[in-house]
Amino acid sequence: MMRHCVQIAAIGLLAASGCLSGSYNEDFRASLDRYREAGEFQRLHEEPKALAGDRLLLRVPKLFTSEDAVGDKERSKPPFLKDFPGFSVAYQALLDADGAQSPAVLSVGALTDKESSLEDIKKRILGQVQKEASFAKAGWAEMEVRPVGGGSVPWWLLKLDGQQPFDRLNKGVTESKNTNGETQIWVASDADTKVSAVLVWRVPQELAATVPLSELAGLVARTVEFKAVAEPAAAAEPAAAAAPAGAPAAAK
Repeated sequence: MMRHCVQIAAIGLLAASGCLSGSYNEDFRASLDRYREAGEFQRLHEEPKALAGDRLLLRVPKLFTSEDAVGDKERSKPPFLKDFPGFSVAYQALLDADGAQSPAVLSVGALTDKESSLEDIKKRILGQVQKEASFAKAGWAEMEVRPVGGGSVPWWLLKLDGQQPFDRLNKGVTESKNTNGETQIWVASDADTKVSAVLVWRVPQELAATVPLSELAGLVARTVEFKAVAEPAAAAEPAAAAAPAGAPAAAK
């Protein structure tokens, strides 16, 4: 009888140990995922940029050190996308490469309410891009992005590789010529908030290792937040006027 009880107790301990081990492994894997994710996001500014009256938020890579909120600088918009939907700002990094300096640019558009139709934005962009002979057959591809806050947001990507115009700063002189590089145009829209985002990355080949779009573009897209119009605060009801001293109380 005693042996039987000991066997039952041992089985119970083993089962409990297995459960605890499984729970520990799950927690450990979750911790590793959080640690790995935190490491990835170290490349971005912790404080998000707010656009379109705080209705679009996103975190930008730390290597982008200047910005153009007007769009009047030559490289703020791709030369084949002059009609940039909802242009809000361009972030730029001017980096040393091959004895000169080359810019990597992230241009951002934010569209709200009636302007935020996803299909209209995609059509407007593609129509301009396909006018370039080298991009005549370009087309949108759907990308699944896992936002930082959870859930899933469908993004559309237009990827343009190969010869295209890029600027280069050589001994204080800006040179513009066709060279190998990559442009990535990311577009997403949130029907609930009626906000759309356009992210356009431009990186010449000589900066591909320093500004790896295969990593950074999706990482920034994960930080994008769409915000609805803030509800106006309810007006407080006026306080009842106090009765003058000695006045009779109002009848109930």
